[in-house]
Amino acid sequence: MFHRIFTFFSLLLISVISLAGELVIKGNYYGFNLFVLNPSSGNSFCVTKVLVNNNPTKDEINSNAFEIDFSLLNVKIGEPVTVVIIHKEGCAPKIINPKALQPSENVSFAYIKVDKNSKLLWSVNGEMPDENFEIEQYRWNKWIKIGDVSPADSLKKNIYSLDVPMHSGYNQFRIVFNDVNDNPVYSKTVKTYSKSAEITLESTKVGDKINFSAETHFEIFDLKGNFITEGSGKEIDVTDLEKGKYWLNYDNKSVNFVKK
Repeated sequence: MFHRIFTFFSLLLISVISLAGELVIKGNYYGFNLFVLNPSSGNSFCVTKVLVNNNPTKDEINSNAFEIDFSLLNVKIGEPVTVVIIHKEGCAPKIINPKALQPSENVSFAYIKVDKNSKLLWSVNGEMPDENFEIEQYRWNKWIKIGDVSPADSLKKNIYSLDVPMHSGYNQFRIVFNDVNDNPVYSKTVKTYSKSAEITLESTKVGDKINFSAETHFEIFDLKGNFITEGSGKEIDVTDLEKGKYWLNYDNKSVNFVKK
């Protein structure tokens, strides 16, 4: 008779079990997906199938990295989940963020606002982790990072601020940080209106320089979406750009321009 001794930790909210040909993770869904590293095995990949609560996932797993998207299976927030990753012998997939199935620490944003001096102010409830706050602005149909603030840089206890750039018209900002479980915690989105004049482009056909009516932040991409450059200014030196068509983001606009 064999005697097995199992040690259980009452505070352990998540369990990961590695079996022959299977990787099993249990916990609860809190709105965060799992990310899996999937090594190659022969002419294909290590993982052959993924089950969530005994249901096959709808994710594309034929890649060296993939995401288990619980929303595709209509899993509800707080619902218990058991994830079974079936894989070939002789290889081992890895879950990058197993703590995603643990509840976030009790940290939340108390308020967030923009004052008349274009200063973003926010307050946080709870014990702050060591992660910096990342401040994002919604511009050009995407969220872009515009700065970060250390939790140590508080004006008073858990109260923070940052001067933020404004484009013409409505502006949107939000703040995000990773909690101790590496799960992202987002503030609500704050909106404010800027009365600054709309910035215009001198011409969409340019030679060596792109000229704006006033200083603005900008980005340039090629038509395939490859990033070329970014910066701030009233003009951009594009002498080194090859002739052709490009995307230009500036102020709150996205346009095509042609380098002659």
